[in-house]
Amino acid sequence: MSSLDWLPDALHPVVMRLARADQLAYELAEVALAWSRGPDGNGPLEIQQVERTPGFFDVEVSGIRPVPPVAAALFSETVHHLRSAIDNVVFYMVEKDRAEPLTDSQARAVSMLVYEDQVGFERKVKKLVRQGLGEFAETATLGRRIAALQPFADGSSVPSVPWPLSAVMGDAKPVEAHPLALLRDYSNEDKHRMIRLAAGRTLVQRLDDWAGSCRLGMRHIEVGTVLAVVENGVPTEVDTSPAVHVQRPDSGVWVGPSYELDCLSRHVTDIVLPTLVIGMALPGGLPAQADLSDTGVSLADRLRRGGSRRAHDRFRDIATKAHLESMGREIRFPPIVAGVNLEPGES
Repeated sequence: MSSLDWLPDALHPVVMRLARADQLAYELAEVALAWSRGPDGNGPLEIQQVERTPGFFDVEVSGIRPVPPVAAALFSETVHHLRSAIDNVVFYMVEKDRAEPLTDSQARAVSMLVYEDQVGFERKVKKLVRQGLGEFAETATLGRRIAALQPFADGSSVPSVPWPLSAVMGDAKPVEAHPLALLRDYSNEDKHRMIRLAAGRTLVQRLDDWAGSCRLGMRHIEVGTVLAVVENGVPTEVDTSPAVHVQRPDSGVWVGPSYELDCLSRHVTDIVLPTLVIGMALPGGLPAQADLSDTGVSLADRLRRGGSRRAHDRFRDIATKAHLESMGREIRFPPIVAGVNLEPGES
């Protein structure tokens, strides 16, 4: 029996949707890396030195290259495909064993329920059952599976910063959120207002205090932000690592979009979809990649030939190489501009 025998043929298009989400996540990683490197390889930040206190310079952000709008669009499209893939499977599971077709009102009511509150979930289930959607009942197979995936019943979580990176940066504890709740909130926010994707954060490392500067973690940046204060005449290397970040709905926490999408995608692919279909998680049960081009190949064959490495994993090698290259770039000396807080007579 092949590893894909558990998946009904009618759900093959759903896996194509997941493959498209993987493509988009990879494209977003490419855009984010290109922005962080800048067109000249010197990054997206313009830096200047300002002497406001005699004998010391504020290393200050004087300009920030805007993040290309396509970055937010790619994040939005990836979220849409992940959320829609779940709803597609729920709709299939509701329809497949019904003696009668869904009415228009019933069809509009069918979607994946996501509730942190068990009381609210049970109230919604009762309403759906009254509409004739008995598949959502707590005694029904699909109903039990949906209930098991709810944030109030499932301990899955996505940390705002990967734990190893958090340990290096000295974060007390990353903010955690349930992946289904995150996916729901991103999707809902994007329906009403644009998901916030911006160059709001950077890591600032000083070689004379590497550990201390790393513990400060990723910092918010804008024009005028002082990254460091250095003494005149004392060579001090200050390194910045600006990165594209996305703001989580409701909590306002800023996170790396590639890592965030990877965690959401893994949860959907390895846990949510197989649980809805066969009642159990199945890590690696679906290919991460599939050829979506005009090859004339059937969906089943595309799945069998699909790749197992996810976008985040595939891009890691490229990101590592880029990081190593950046370590060898030429040191820049930011221009010195006149300060405004010098005492009279100071130059």
